[in-house]
Parts: sequence; structure tokens; C-alpha cells
Amino acid sequence: MEKRIASFITYLFHPLLIPTYGMCIIYQFFSGLYFIHDWRVPLLILGITFVSTCLLPALSTVLLFKSGFIKSPELSDRKERLLPYLITSLYYSFAFYLFDRFPIPSGMLHIIRLFILGAAGSILLTALITLFWKISAHTIAIGGLAGALLGLNFILPVSSFGVFYAALLCAGVAGYSRLKLNAHTPAQVYVGFILGFASMFGLISFL
Repeated sequence: MEKRIASFITYLFHPLLIPTYGMCIIYQFFSGLYFIHDWRVPLLILGITFVSTCLLPALSTVLLFKSGFIKSPELSDRKERLLPYLITSLYYSFAFYLFDRFPIPSGMLHIIRLFILGAAGSILLTALITLFWKISAHTIAIGGLAGALLGLNFILPVSSFGVFYAALLCAGVAGYSRLKLNAHTPAQVYVGFILGFASMFGLISFL
């Protein structure tokens, strides 16, 4: 039963879903600063984010599995992660390109572009580390979300630390689930969170 719950949590906080969750949170808690009243704008933002950072990478991973390039869509083998991660980073870069030409207020656009840029950078960082060590992509992703939310609380004139604390809680739950499934060692989970958190916090806070 516990492993079933851990598996559910693993899928719920899958790294490919984190950017979409992040965009939902950013729009819900911070977009009011920029007076975006057109309901089509958040739908387009979420649509582009979901397709570019979740749907297309997931489909590509399935195609790689069907073609025999990888043994499992879950990428449990460290050596098989490089190609899917590199393909995913290209999709993230495509999302960055689209948002760069999106008709929304410049302040909000800057936040969205930084968020996507940081996510793409996290994917590349994960791919690089994966060449030598099986770091947790789950905790890199959700740690990055937590770092981005903390950074936004510092740079914007409104704050919502509650959602940051919620992200920390989710990171702890996701990390525990990966340990429960024996998918990673504690070091891989903790280092993943620290790298994701630090890179996104630094990007949001200082650029």
C-alpha cells in the first residue's frame, strides 16, 4: 500500500508536470500585478507550457522506448537518460522562444521567460550530472519550483510565502516517495533538491 502511494506521488510530482504547476501558481498569485484581464492569456500560457514541457517530451520518450533506444519510459537506467533529457531541453527552449514573442505585459513576460529558462537549465544540468551520477530529477524539478517561488517573494511587491512553504512540503513528500521506491539514495535526493533550489532562486533573484 505504501509503495502504491509512493508511486502515485511520483507521478503526481513528475518533473515534466512541474513547469505547468509553476505557471498555474505564478498566474494565480503574481499576475494580478500586471492587470491581465483577458481569460485567453492564462489558457494560452498554460497550453504552451503543458505541450512544450510535458506532452511533447513525454511522447518523445515513449517513441524512444518503442524504437528500442531506451528500455523503460521511466528512465530507471542512468545511462539511458541523456538523450531524453537533451530532447526535453530543446522543447523547453522552444517554449522560451514562443514566450519571447507573447503579447503580455513585459514584467510578467520577464518572470515567465526566467522560469522557463531556469527549467531548461535544470534539465541540462540534470543531463550533465547523469553522465556520472544518478541524481534525482524529481527533487531537482520541485526544488527549482520552490526556489523560484522564494525568489518571486523577494523581488515582487506582493508576497505569498504560503505557496512557497507548500512547495517545500511537496518537495519533502516527493523526495520521500523516491526513497520509498528505492529509486534513489538519500544523497541523490538531497543534492537534487539543493541544486534545483539554488539555481532557480539565483536566476529569479538576480536576473
